[in-house]
Amino acid sequence: MAVPAPYIENDCPILYIILAKIENPAHISSNIMKRKLGFFERALLISDRYAPFHIVSVLRLANAPEPHAIRRSLQLLQSRHPFLSARLLEERGVTYFASLVEPRLPLKILPRWNDEHWIQLTEVELENRIDLTTGPMFRCTYLYNSDQPQAEIIFAISHFIADSASVSRLMQELLTNCASASDKKSDTVKLLSPAPPAESRFPSAYRGVSLSMRKMRYAAGQMADEISHRLQTRGKRTPPVHEKKSRGHILSAQFPEDLIEPFAQRARRERVTLNSALNAALMLAVNRHLYAGQRLSMRTFAFADLRPYVQPPLEPENFACYISMLRYTVTVAGGMDFWSLARDLHGKMYSSFKSGEKFIANAMAEPLMKMVTQTRAFRMGATALNYNGVVPIRSDYGEIKVLGVYGFVSVFDLGPELSSQAQWFGDRLFWDFMYLEADMNREEAGVIVEEIMSIVRLNAIS
Repeated sequence: MAVPAPYIENDCPILYIILAKIENPAHISSNIMKRKLGFFERALLISDRYAPFHIVSVLRLANAPEPHAIRRSLQLLQSRHPFLSARLLEERGVTYFASLVEPRLPLKILPRWNDEHWIQLTEVELENRIDLTTGPMFRCTYLYNSDQPQAEIIFAISHFIADSASVSRLMQELLTNCASASDKKSDTVKLLSPAPPAESRFPSAYRGVSLSMRKMRYAAGQMADEISHRLQTRGKRTPPVHEKKSRGHILSAQFPEDLIEPFAQRARRERVTLNSALNAALMLAVNRHLYAGQRLSMRTFAFADLRPYVQPPLEPENFACYISMLRYTVTVAGGMDFWSLARDLHGKMYSSFKSGEKFIANAMAEPLMKMVTQTRAFRMGATALNYNGVVPIRSDYGEIKVLGVYGFVSVFDLGPELSSQAQWFGDRLFWDFMYLEADMNREEAGVIVEEIMSIVRLNAIS
């Protein structure tokens, strides 16, 4: 899609002293950083070097703020969060986050064509690489027309400086700043220190020699799982590795509360989490439509938020990527009992989570991504679901109304066939899907999403 040239663009350096009154001036030095990337950050950088890999968050608004309010809000965020004013620096083979002396504000305001314009632009944003060496490692586009009440904020950010929890809270801050744009008082900005790598806060049992021993046991278990999976899928369909680059697409669905709540009640009765049940519905729908319902071993990815489990816990306001990616292998068949699948998947997720594999998987992500991208021998899985729970975003900020909250991650040819993110906003579950056109077209993706809705509906308590 050809994107029109912006009619407003701000690439000027920020003059913090004019922008805002700084709280605790002695604390300014903590915002100047040069720190090494951690385990998981390096893994995500490997992914990004192979193919663009970042998060795109979309806010759909009514009674939308004027562009100057968006610009002012982003300036405040950039002055507060050190990773928004940083770039990558390579020295002697080591990669660091480094502060920019005069960070530009990568904001563009584009004329809004129609209600579907944001979908087209989001797909473009997911595929356009973020320049990490010049920075900043994010960009924002505002689709706005002064004669229309609705607008969209499309925020793209490198995954290794942010996870979904960080981005949701950042969007909440952005809207809060916009709502106060008419205030006459000077802005007070509390500067935050850059969060350290997640592994620096692992519990003591997951550091040093102990972590090395656990990594070896974990690797042995993963190898055994790999052998079993390959034996079970011999002669059967597996996620294909495409020779040519394929374009990614998105599809969003909203599941109303009166559909999800009875389903969640049934999940509790079956002693599984909603996360496990939604993941099982995704796997079963993909099996029925991409694998002809055949009985076979399939893989999915789920994600763990490490913030509450590191020591000390990372505060919600801190901007960072504190997640772990965990792979699960289960047997799926199109005609199987849904709750049997959900219990099987939940058992494996619960066991790995309680055993501390969330820390080990985080530490093992870098060698995994090296192997996957260098060999290009297999896809990482069939599906993925990042369930974020309730987002910290309100439905209104003064006169500004939030109509929808969406989250996407770039897809590439070695990732799952159907990736997704789900989050509660208002009285709905917003479930966003990402796929490659080499794997399915939009109609086929829509059929899978309809199948998921059907599975949820049929397995809910009436």
